[in-house]
Amino acid sequence: QAVPPPFLATTPGAAVPMASVLADGRQLCVFADDAQMAQQLVTEVTSAAKENIAKKGSFSLCIPAGSVVSALSALSPEAVDWSKVHIFFTGERLGVNKSYTAALDAFCRNCKIQNVYYPIMRPLFSCGTGLPEFAVKEAAAAYTCLLKNHPAIDNSGPMPSFDMLLLGVGDDGHCGSLHPKSEHIKAVGDGTVTFGIHKPGKNQIAISMDVMCASKQVILACTGEKKKDAVRRALSGDFESHDCPAALVKAAVTTWYVDKASLADYTPK
Repeated sequence: QAVPPPFLATTPGAAVPMASVLADGRQLCVFADDAQMAQQLVTEVTSAAKENIAKKGSFSLCIPAGSVVSALSALSPEAVDWSKVHIFFTGERLGVNKSYTAALDAFCRNCKIQNVYYPIMRPLFSCGTGLPEFAVKEAAAAYTCLLKNHPAIDNSGPMPSFDMLLLGVGDDGHCGSLHPKSEHIKAVGDGTVTFGIHKPGKNQIAISMDVMCASKQVILACTGEKKKDAVRRALSGDFESHDCPAALVKAAVTTWYVDKASLADYTPK
């Protein structure tokens, strides 16, 4: 059944973005600009934190790096009991910890969030370069153990389930650390929790698509003209197998945050 095209929000600073629901149940929120999107993202994170803390005494939030995390700088230190918030990462460069540092700088330090979980590594291999493959796999296994046993994460099902997952989307449709045509995106459905990626110049962990889809609420942020092809392919389904990872993210509640520029090439069927 065809769905009506989303009504574009055109007033900067409007309190509520224009939204629609796609035929497959994914939600689409269209913003006037990045400032409006960031405002709504802060609202959603704050609301989810309050709701989950009231319901179960904790809130698990998994985040990427980049502009999505930068938007959280407006989180209020007084809005939530941040001592009950637990931060995890979609991916992290081992020994470099760029995502961890970005989270501290953007909002964790200001909100005094102490429960921030970057990958554990042996001190011998903490320099971030020249890591042996076994050290990368060990770090991935340790992060899997963390996710499968942390009390703030729901493990009642086959995969760890975050209360909320935030994702940015690349020009090529990648999300988190899962890239098109990679062996890691081709592993969808195999039950992997965390991948250890060992390549020249890249030693990192990455949570799987299975974990992403097991999250209770996912928000994918994709704005700007450079992202319009990724948005078109992800929302329309017009892509080859494993060629657009972001399109495969379908959690219990999945919402795309876009703007007029990134939505320009998308026509609802």
